[in-house]
Amino acid sequence: MQRAKKFSTLRDEARQDPERARRIDETKQRVADEIVSCRLAELRKALGVTQAELAEMVGKSQSAISQIEHGEIGLSLDMLRSIVHQLGGEVEVAAVFDDRRVLIHA
Repeated sequence: MQRAKKFSTLRDEARQDPERARRIDETKQRVADEIVSCRLAELRKALGVTQAELAEMVGKSQSAISQIEHGEIGLSLDMLRSIVHQLGGEVEVAAVFDDRRVLIHA
């Protein structure tokens, strides 16, 4: 019977092929962007703010807010900061390493 490989072994093997590594990185980024967009929509709704209201707060169209929330257009760090600030929060940026997490004041 063949023994199952560890995920780390499979990951390392996949990353040896530059094309596969590129596709993995693109997919990870796309998923991360979609998660941020989804969380922004949840946050906005939880705070009782409509897309139109948020759009007016940040100087964008309601359509642009919808596209951001659906992951159809990219979200810059500046726009993320603006949205979160208008909703009453602040954005923290961190560099995450295996052994530590460092907040970056950007």
